[in-house]
Amino acid sequence: MSWLVDNREIIGLAVQSVTAMVWVVYLQLLLSNFRRERRSKILITRVAGGHEHGHLMVGNMGAEPIFVKAVLADLEVDGQTYHSIANDSGGFAPFTDDDPSRSIKGPLKSADYRDLGRISDLVKIAYDLADIPKSAHQIEAVVVTVLAESSRDGVLVAGRQCFDVYHGRGHMRFFPRNASTLQLRSFRKRRELARRMDEMLAQEAKAFLQGEDGKRPKRGADLGQIGRSEEARAEAEVAR
Repeated sequence: MSWLVDNREIIGLAVQSVTAMVWVVYLQLLLSNFRRERRSKILITRVAGGHEHGHLMVGNMGAEPIFVKAVLADLEVDGQTYHSIANDSGGFAPFTDDDPSRSIKGPLKSADYRDLGRISDLVKIAYDLADIPKSAHQIEAVVVTVLAESSRDGVLVAGRQCFDVYHGRGHMRFFPRNASTLQLRSFRKRRELARRMDEMLAQEAKAFLQGEDGKRPKRGADLGQIGRSEEARAEAEVAR
């Protein structure tokens, strides 16, 4: 007892240090769990079979909602990689004026999913938009990257899945290279994807501005066209 009394200050400091360490570890666990719960998780998978009629599905398995902004497609052709993008205007997921829910873009709540259309359509649109030489022979793989924006300060999130393409008996088969979707969370990778998406959108605008006749369209539209568009839409509603 006399030893405890003589060293009570040292023992008190030791107890306080141990208590502080326990609290630090506890707070670290709470912070890690909080960050893990808020971390986005995008699922990319095939449904309805792995053939060309199979569909591509994207799901939000994170705790917070996201907004799908674009689908990037990288085609591996004859050992070379060609970049492309799938969008509504390209025809990958066409929708009518009264059915915009078929767009590849849009919000996804937690545990919600969206049908992106047939995988073969994705490959076709990506092939048409990519700068692939006519001498190319076979598509060996397609890498699908879904870009989305989270509700947490507009942070860009992304998921990636690679499908190996096999040809046989006049059909294409798509087999996922990995069992799970790769989550792209590093700042460098997300900045690279954001820059690439901006470049793709700029190329799309440039292709439109060039025009089929070689003339550059003028900026702006006649206000009368807006009225005519509304009249045509009203006539279509009456015809139904």
